[in-house]
Amino acid sequence: MPPRPMPRAPREEGAMMINHAALDAPAHRSAAADALMDRGYAILRKAVPASLIASIAEDLGPRYEATPFSEGGFYGERTKRFGRLLIRSPHVAELVMNRAVLGLAEVALGNWCERIQLNLTQAIELHPGALAQYPHRDQIWNPVD
Repeated sequence: MPPRPMPRAPREEGAMMINHAALDAPAHRSAAADALMDRGYAILRKAVPASLIASIAEDLGPRYEATPFSEGGFYGERTKRFGRLLIRSPHVAELVMNRAVLGLAEVALGNWCERIQLNLTQAIELHPGALAQYPHRDQIWNPVD
């Protein structure tokens, strides 16, 4: 099992704080941390209510319709992508601030990070005929020693 992050100094007011005891309590969260560290991804089943995902899908539906297909082999010509999800759906904040998700981010970032800062929220929709997009670890994901 990968080492857990060292305790950190108290954060400034309003900064995100993770309760590691809560993260480690359920067995599935520990397994998710192992999967994330071993494979570069983890699937958290039922991490949020299905109604939250349905609300996000409803909010983003018009944007998916308006978004053209991507161009080029890297992005996939039968794929649609767009960002700025926090602006496009008020429900996305609940998803990105989910305790289990943030806890896994802290496990992955470990001692290389004092404070999590969200860099990107992106929606990706694969259409029939799109190349399969398998779960994978991005090449720049690993911290530099």
